[in-house]
Amino acid sequence: MTFFPFTRGPIARCAAALCGAALLAAAPAARAAEGGVNTVYIGVAYLQAHSSLPDLSGLNTPSGLNLNVGNAATLGLGFVHDFNGHWSGELALGYPPRVRTDAMGAAWQKVGIQPGTGVTDVHLQSPTVFLNYHPLGVHHRIDPYVGLGVNYTRFTDTTALSSLNNAIGPTQIHLSDSWGAAAHVGLQYHFDRRWSLVGSIAVADVQSDLTATTYLRGSSSVVVMQGKSHINFHPVVYTVAIGYSF
Repeated sequence: MTFFPFTRGPIARCAAALCGAALLAAAPAARAAEGGVNTVYIGVAYLQAHSSLPDLSGLNTPSGLNLNVGNAATLGLGFVHDFNGHWSGELALGYPPRVRTDAMGAAWQKVGIQPGTGVTDVHLQSPTVFLNYHPLGVHHRIDPYVGLGVNYTRFTDTTALSSLNNAIGPTQIHLSDSWGAAAHVGLQYHFDRRWSLVGSIAVADVQSDLTATTYLRGSSSVVVMQGKSHINFHPVVYTVAIGYSF
């Protein structure tokens, strides 16, 4: 996924709306008293996946098996450091959400699974570092910003659900780690020199190689099926949080 879509599409419209609102509201009387150079924030993050992947293929894998990656809500948090009033660095984190993957495609009926059935769970660890630009200054009461950065995503606690294990046999799931570009646009409203409300929309280039290995029942070494694919997650993350500056 390309993550610098500020010239067209929903991110561009959101950026224009945020910046437009901020410019309309800009006035000397609207400037908040300067707070600290560091801000921590905590709130709610909603991960929306727009995944795409080729059908699974490999040893004894029926044709036409595909997957649908679900969405997830989690705790979002981060740390921002103001460099000089217009530029800041940010570390965006979050509690690792659980993401469920469903069977997609009528071909799953060949192995005894109805399309739409959950087949795997995985947790995501996805820290992102941003360099942000604040056109009105980080201490302005209404502070729009845009940022570019780097995302690292690690997939942990990958689990084949009983629906999959019962249908085809004990299965292990592996997803490779991902490094990719990230971008976001946001707006921070300062209530006073300490407290603020933060909202942002972020995208990141998250891709992974999926391997699903099924073993003979009662054996941990005899492979009877192995399916592989390459997933492009196309994630969009919406965050609303409370910030504290010091």
